[in-house]
This record gives sequence, structure tokens and C-alpha cells, in this order.
Amino acid sequence: MSQSSSLKSDAASAFTILPEFAAAKAATMELNQSFKTKLVSFRSFIRKTTTSKDEVRASIRCIGRCIDNMEISLNDYEVIVEDKVDRPEVSSSEDLSHDQLRSNATLLLKYFRNRTLEYFFAAFFPPDITHVDDAMAQFGLIRSHLENCESLIYKVMMEAYDCIASSEDEDSGYIFF
Repeated sequence: MSQSSSLKSDAASAFTILPEFAAAKAATMELNQSFKTKLVSFRSFIRKTTTSKDEVRASIRCIGRCIDNMEISLNDYEVIVEDKVDRPEVSSSEDLSHDQLRSNATLLLKYFRNRTLEYFFAAFFPPDITHVDDAMAQFGLIRSHLENCESLIYKVMMEAYDCIASSEDEDSGYIFF
């Protein structure tokens, strides 16, 4: 074993992950997995031929709001995303055909799942050596965004929510650290 390997091993063993950190990390990872499953259901909802044009338009607005809120947090914390892929420009205009709206919603959902969520997690998911108070705040930030987006998705799918209303009350559920 080289001296460098020995030092790395000693450094790694010098850290103990606190139970509350481990529990919060596991809960956040579980919530993320559950959220990704919800996104698969949302994609199916968008693709269903029984989903109305208004529901697809609301889906586009809802995904857009989730992207906006996560990007606002990235900007608020002055996170620099290297090699960032620009958000696709999509429309939710009622003049578009049902198929075009579905295509726009699917494209935006794909960007959200593959880009925005990845950027967000890369920026805010704390490494194991983070101070527990800082880590808990970061887990709280992630959790609040995922829960609020999940709530919007649920409302669109189950309650025919139009995702137009933007009051302070709706956006106040976000946690900041």
C-alpha cells in the first residue's frame, strides 16, 4: 500500500456519518426516486390520447414552473452550471395541434428530468463530509422543490389544475437555506 493510499484510508476513517445525516440522505434519495417514478406517470398522462389539449397545455406550464423555480434557486445561490444545455423553447398556445402540444410537453419534461434535476442535484446534494446543519438545510431545499413539483403534477393530473395562477401562497412552500 502506498503512502498516498494509506493517507486516504486514514482520512476516510476519520469521518463518521451521523445517523441524522444518513437518514436525511436516504429519505432524500428515496423521495427523488419516487419523484422520478411520478415523472414517468406524468409522461404517460401527457401521451394519452384521452388527455385533453387544456391538460397538456397545463402540463407544459407546470413543468415550466418547476424548471423556473429550480433555476431561481440555482441563481439565488450563484451556482454556475458548466456546459449547461439551454432550455428548449416550447409553446403552450391553444392554436397548436394536440400532437404538437404533446410533443412540446414531452420535450420539456425530458429536459426537466435529464437536465434541470441533474443540475439541481449536482449543485445542492451535500457530500458526506458536509457539516450536518448545512447538509440538513440542503436536503430541505431539495425536498421542498421536489414536493412542490410533485404537488403541481398531481394537481394537473388529478384535479385539472391549469397551472396559471401564480400567487405568493403557492410559491411560499419553498425552503431556502
